[in-house]
Amino acid sequence: MISRGPVDVIILAAGEPRFDGTVFAELQKRAAAGTIRVLDAMLLMKDANGACWSIDLEDLPPEYAAAVGFIDTGTRGLFDSEDAEALYEGMAPGSAVVALAIEHAWAVDLVNAIYNAGVEMAVNYRVPAEVVEEAFASLPARA
Repeated sequence: MISRGPVDVIILAAGEPRFDGTVFAELQKRAAAGTIRVLDAMLLMKDANGACWSIDLEDLPPEYAAAVGFIDTGTRGLFDSEDAEALYEGMAPGSAVVALAIEHAWAVDLVNAIYNAGVEMAVNYRVPAEVVEEAFASLPARA
């Protein structure tokens, strides 16, 4: 039996960052529903001169810390300075990156059922949402 679901690491890049809270609000909504668990988040910035810095979730002022309160403090820290350095290398000046470790909590019971049935995962492949949209758009219209 497993107690954790699969984890996706998602890197969001913004050439001109506009952090209005909507992404974290949606993550919080999905976490509250039990669909996902956000295990860690890392926010990196690179200014116009190429200077790099990160914003640590633990250092946010209280009014902003509440917006990321759904990220369990026991799982924060999965991303480290080596991860940050690797991401900084690919960042353009004046940009920002948010790295997220998102656990698929919904999958725990399914994976346990699969294992209990004596079945093994042979292939796991993620099809990007844009590809799915294109595939459905290409289907002939049905009456």
